[in-house]
This record gives sequence, C-alpha cells and structure tokens, in this order.
Amino acid sequence: MPRVSSRRKPKSTSVYKRAGRKAQKPAVAASMARRGPAGRFYVVGLGASAGGLEALRAFFAAVPSKSGAAFVVIQHLAPAHRSRMVELLATHTTVPVSQIEDGVTIQPDHVYVIPPGRWVKIFHGRLFLSAPENRAPILPIDYFFRSLAEDRGELAIGIALSGTGSDATMGVRAIKEAGGTVMVQDEGSAKFSAMPDSAGATGLADYVLPPAEMARELLLFIRHPLVAHAKDAAFKVGETTMQKIVSLIREQTGIDFTSYKQSTVTRRIQRRIGIAQLANPEDYLEFLEQSPPEAAMLGRDLLINVTRFFRDGEVFDVLRGEVLPALLKRAATRKALRIWVPGCATGEEAYSIAMLVQELVTARGEKWDVKIFATDVDKVSIEYAGRGPYPKSIAADVGPELLARFFVQEGSALRICPEIRKHVVFARHNILRDPPFTKVDLISCRNLLIYLRADSQRKVMALLHLALRPGGYLLLGTSEAIGDRDNVFETVNAKMRIFQKRGDSSPQIEDAISGVPTAAGALDGGRGSASRERVPRTRNGRKKIWETISARLMAEFGTTCLVLNERYEILHSFGQPQRFLTVRPGRASLNVLRLAPRALSLALSGALRRAAKEQQTVGYSRVPLPGRGRGRTVDLKVEPLAAESDESRAMLVFLQEPQAARAAAKSHQFNPSSESIRRIADLEGELERTKEKLQATTEDEETTHQELQAANEELLAGNEELQSSNEELESVNEELTTLNTEYQQKISELIVSNNDLENVLRTSDVATIFLDAALCLRRFTPAVTGIIPLRPHDVGRPLANFAHPLIAAIAEDLPRVAAGGEAVVRTVETVHGVWYLMRITSYRRQGSSDCGLVVNILDVSALRRAETNSEERKLSGK
Repeated sequence: MPRVSSRRKPKSTSVYKRAGRKAQKPAVAASMARRGPAGRFYVVGLGASAGGLEALRAFFAAVPSKSGAAFVVIQHLAPAHRSRMVELLATHTTVPVSQIEDGVTIQPDHVYVIPPGRWVKIFHGRLFLSAPENRAPILPIDYFFRSLAEDRGELAIGIALSGTGSDATMGVRAIKEAGGTVMVQDEGSAKFSAMPDSAGATGLADYVLPPAEMARELLLFIRHPLVAHAKDAAFKVGETTMQKIVSLIREQTGIDFTSYKQSTVTRRIQRRIGIAQLANPEDYLEFLEQSPPEAAMLGRDLLINVTRFFRDGEVFDVLRGEVLPALLKRAATRKALRIWVPGCATGEEAYSIAMLVQELVTARGEKWDVKIFATDVDKVSIEYAGRGPYPKSIAADVGPELLARFFVQEGSALRICPEIRKHVVFARHNILRDPPFTKVDLISCRNLLIYLRADSQRKVMALLHLALRPGGYLLLGTSEAIGDRDNVFETVNAKMRIFQKRGDSSPQIEDAISGVPTAAGALDGGRGSASRERVPRTRNGRKKIWETISARLMAEFGTTCLVLNERYEILHSFGQPQRFLTVRPGRASLNVLRLAPRALSLALSGALRRAAKEQQTVGYSRVPLPGRGRGRTVDLKVEPLAAESDESRAMLVFLQEPQAARAAAKSHQFNPSSESIRRIADLEGELERTKEKLQATTEDEETTHQELQAANEELLAGNEELQSSNEELESVNEELTTLNTEYQQKISELIVSNNDLENVLRTSDVATIFLDAALCLRRFTPAVTGIIPLRPHDVGRPLANFAHPLIAAIAEDLPRVAAGGEAVVRTVETVHGVWYLMRITSYRRQGSSDCGLVVNILDVSALRRAETNSEERKLSGK
C-alpha cells in the first residue's frame, strides 16, 4: 500500500483550489523571501472587465510592497471617460500604482494601469501604447497577453478576472504555449464570470481561485526555489523517477511521452513542482501517485495544445499565393485534394487551410473533393475541434470577410459553418505509432517536431515523406527543419519552411519505416493501426523464402493460385498467372474479372458468388479459353479463405489445365449457356431489389428533405430574431454595467461626503434644525439638544408637536417661508434674560426647487445684556 503524502492535495480535478497551507519543507520555507536574479523577474498581466474593480482591489490588498514581480492591469475602459483606476487601486495596496506612459521601462514591485482608449504591448521590457485596431473588436487583454508571452516566455503570468465576453481566452493560450502560468478567478467570487469561464474552458488554467488567494499562491509560486532560480539551478530528474512519472502520465492519459525531448519534460515537471509547492522530483512522484488529476494536468502541459487561426500570417500568405494554386493546377484532372494536419490541437490550423482552399476553389467556379485530415493524440482537443465553438476574440486573427462568410454566431461563441466543416475530418492519431495517411497533397506539421527526440524526428520525417504524393508539399514550423532529408525534399521557401517531395519513396525512406502499417486513411476501421509491432527482418526473410518455394511448386505442377480480397482484387499470385490472365488497354486494374477472358470471367464470377454465399468450395471443369489451339480449356476451383485468417473475406482461386490436373471432386461441367442464364437471372433479381430499395430511399429522402427545409426556415427566422435580441441585450448590458460602475463610484463619493457632513455637524457649536417639506424633523445638530430637548428617535416627527417657547414663537413663520417666502430673522426671549436669535431659511437643492427649511438658533443673551447695559449707561449719562 503506497504511503500517503503529507503534501496538500488539489480539490479540483483540473486545477488547484486551495483553502489553506500545510507546513513547507525546510528547503521550500527558507526560500520564501528570496528573489530571482537581477533583471529577471515575472511580469503579471491582469485582465478585467465588468466587476473587475472589486477583484483587483482584493488581489492587490494581498500583494506586499516587495513581491519581486511587476503587474500590468488591462481593463475595458470607455475611451471618452477619464479613468480613476490609479486612485482607486492606490488606496488598497502598498505597491506604487501609476498609469502607463508610452515607452516606460517596466520595473518590479510596481503596478501599471492601462489608460482609456489605448492598447498596450510589452517589447524588450518596455510598455508601448497604440490606438485600438479598427478591424477587430476591442480586445486589449488578448493583445497584451500575446505580447507578454512573446517577450517574457516562462516568466509570463496571465490572470483572467471578472468580466463579460471572451477577451483573455486567446491570450492565455499564447502564454501557456510560451511556458508561462495561467490563473483564473473562480465562478463563486466573480461578479461576472463569462470572461474567466471562457479562459478556464481552455483547460489551460493552473489555478482557479478567488483574487485574494490568487495573490498568495502567486507569491508562493514565484518565490519557490525551483521557479525563482529556474535558469540557474541545475535541476535534474533521475532516470528511474522520470520513467515512473512518464508511466503514470501514460496510465492517466493513454499517451506515451518517451519520445519527447528530455529537456522539455524536465522543464514542465519543474514548473509543476513549483505549482504544487514541493521540494524535489521524488516528492512530486509521490504526489502524482496519490493525485491522478495532477498526472492529467502534467500531460496537458506536455501536449501544449495551443494554436490560433492563421498563425504566422506570412506563412498563410505564401500558401494562398503560391502553394495552393500550384496544387490546384497539378490536381486539375482529378478535382480532388488530400491534406493532412498532424498535431492539429483544437483545429484552428486545419480550418484556416480549409478556408483558403474554399476561397480559391470558389474563385475558379469549380467543385472539388477536398478532404483535410486533422489528427492529434489528445482526445479532448479533437472533440473540441470537432464541435468548433470559438470565442469572438478570434476576430483578431480572422479577417472580417472570412469571419462573416465562414462562421455562424451561436450565443457568445462563433462556430465554423457547415461549408467548411464537411471538408475536415478529425481523428485521434499518434503519428509515431499509427499508420500515416497516403496520397496526400499537402502536410502541415508545424511545431510538432521541436518537442521530439532526434530519432523520433527522423521517423516522423520518413512517415511524412511516405504520406505525400510525388510533388506534394510539406509545411513545417519556423523552428523546424528537414534534417538530412534534403535528398528527398526540395526547398520551396526556406524562410517559411515549405518543402516539396522530389519523387516516390526511396529505399532509405522505406527502410526507416519498415514494419509500420500504412493505410489510405486511418479512419476506415482502424484495423491493426495502433499496436502492431515491427516484424523482425529475419521473419520477413523467411517469409520471402517460403513464398519463392510455394511459387516454384505451383509452377512445377502446373497449378496457378490467386489470392483475392472481397473486391475480387488480386493480393498475391503463385504459379504462372500469365497463362490465364491478360492486361487490357485503359486504366490499370487488379480485378480478376477484368483480367480474365470473357468465358473464364463468367465462370469465375459465378463461382466466386456461390463460394461467398455458401462458404464452401465451388469448382468448374473444362471452362473454354481463347487463344492458340482449339478446344483449350481450364479447370477452376474457388475456396473461401479460413475464417481465422486476417483476411476473413478473401478467396483462393486455383486454375489448372485438365491434362495437368487431377480429377477434381465436387467439380461441375461448365455450361456457358446455363451459367449465363443463371447469371442473368441473378443480376435481374438483384437489379429489381436494388430498384425497389432505391425507390423507397428516394421517397424517404424527399419527405425528410421537405421536413428539414421547413424546419430550417423556421430555425433561420428564429435565429435572426435571437441574434437581433442578443445584440440589443449585449448593448444594454454594457450600458448598464457602465452605469452601475459610475453609480457605485457616486455612492462611494456620497458616503465620503456624508461622513464629512456628519463630522461638521457633530463638531459645530451652532444649533441647526433641518425640516423636510412637511415641516418634520429631518436632522439636527447636537447643540440643539442643549436648547430644545430633542432625541434621535424624534426624527420624522412634526416640529409643531414639540412644546417649547422657541417653537411656539416661529410656528406661524414656518409655513410662510416653506411656501416660498423670504427668510425670517427674529429674537426670542424664552425666560427672563435668555435671548435667542432665530433664522429661518429655505432648504435649497442644486437643480431643483426648495424642499424644506433650515432653522439656525444662536444664543444672543450676552449680546442682548451688553446692549441693555450700553443703553442704561447712555441714559444715566444724560
């Protein structure tokens, strides 16, 4: 029973969703404060849209001032509105926050925020601003993430936070392809989950977490010793440990990565160790044994199933302008093209080529039989490609004309149209183990060879050469080459890695692939495709010797033997078949009924049908043969091949001249007339049954066609209405999201203003009463309670309900001033010697009419006594 690892296990089947952290090993814990080498630091791109402000605040609140990473915030902002993102984030983090300036050099421990109406890219460690591209929707997150992947490679981290739409989906694919790390906000914490869900649906997310936990996991990852010093540390995986890890991946995914480069597998293991927060490969192996989902995630990392439409645009320009027109010209007589895309991932490459071919064929006004075989070893990617739902962000790679012609909008996704989908056949296929497709005009095998070992690369190149027709084209990735195959491939375009097959397979090529079965298509039944082992050379040699001996024996005793398949085609022959068969002018064929003379063909046809139907040996004697010598005849015997044979529907045909043959048991005298009559009757019966079936099928198809046409019209009408409603709803949703953000900001400002007002009133010595339009208490300052005994629960009561001399003195003035009268100022004596100045004014609101009153009460007793004393002194002086 395996030991249970003390490491924390992931809760999700595909990514880590962590709620706590157990004790690290000393080597890991001691490295948490370390930082990478100078000038080598991680750049974190954070993409956010609607609802992203809360997520960004929660994330940066958990980021310390010295993290060692730089952060770039990309958000969907209205071009005409001034962004306050810098001020809003600065209040929630200790990391310096600033808006991006064109050409600024990025520095660690700093947050850079995108300005409104601009796109940002990173190049050689500097941030550059540009105007949004007019041909594509606003997708600034994908735009930055792609540049981040190209510039930082394994030091790139992409984070998809709350938002609507599918922006960031294509960007995380680019980051993953470059060896970077992807984080996605979980659905429970995202205010709008469409954008993180779309990015997570790619299956490439290393973490799915709330923003606060995401920040903590990010710091643990980049400070891990095997991650922070990845380029400096001499990280190695022992041979035994590596074999066990590859074996676990094969058990979980069914894919053998033995043929992958050791350095590629090692780098992926090193990164996964950092994500799992383990110390060494041995601990990671123990973790894999206890966590099958982690083995699946490592397998996904090794496959690197990332691509995009019209990747490397210059390559597709050459395909459109040179290669495909040349192929159409060469295949003009047969009006058919066969194209193979091995390692197709999620299908973008195959669909891109299909669109180019369809454009060229349509421009010629012709109908072609185009088949594009798109294969990959990853079942998940093949299933996704077959469905063909792609995010709207593909508009950044697909031109508007192609987008409108070859894609159909379905909800929030774009699906490839049936016109293109019918030309592409997707299949799971291992190029190192399964038979290749044959008679292919074009092979696009890009960025597959670079991950394989040298011996595996040579084998794949041999298979690709075998698959191509003479003169067929091979397209490789920009970092790949044909190696030592320049004798069988001619370079068409060295920069774009386009090559052309010089001729048929040479012995060198066939020796390289000896033992590998071939097929016209690996989709037809798949018999013997995946697991056939190579036949040893010694066994092949013995087989050829016995074939030679069998042929000599047949010839010696005057017997000719033919081995036929279910289509009556000759698979093998013994003896002297040239005595009975002749090649006729015209298109070549191995069908025995076409090679035999008419009388012999008639007898063969009947015997083959009876033998197949009755599953027993059928023979005819003295079948007439034309040629020299009158009365020349032949005895024939047809015998079904044994059922245990690989060719269970094959037939054996024995031909021998009577004078050289023994008496054949169960043989019947051949009568051409009776055999012809029987044959005609069989054919007429078969024709009648076929006509009846055809008639019934035609009627069913007509009925079905009418029903489908009616249903299609209804669906088209409904789709147009739904599409129109969807566009309106999307527009309204964006406006509501913008307004909601503005209102939230206004509420925040009002809360601050209200707090300021509360403090002003609390600290003010002036007694002030605020009345609403009904002359009820709205608010009062604490100084009022020293004059009039009011309490907080009195708010909302009419002021006239309170019995107090001051209130009685102004009771008549209140309604008059509230009705629009002038302000009233008067002094009132409540008790002897106590005087108050009462000032009644309207409560004014900006942009609207008066609503309520403001009553100020000032104690003027001292002033009143001073005036009285002054008057008395004046009188006594007189």
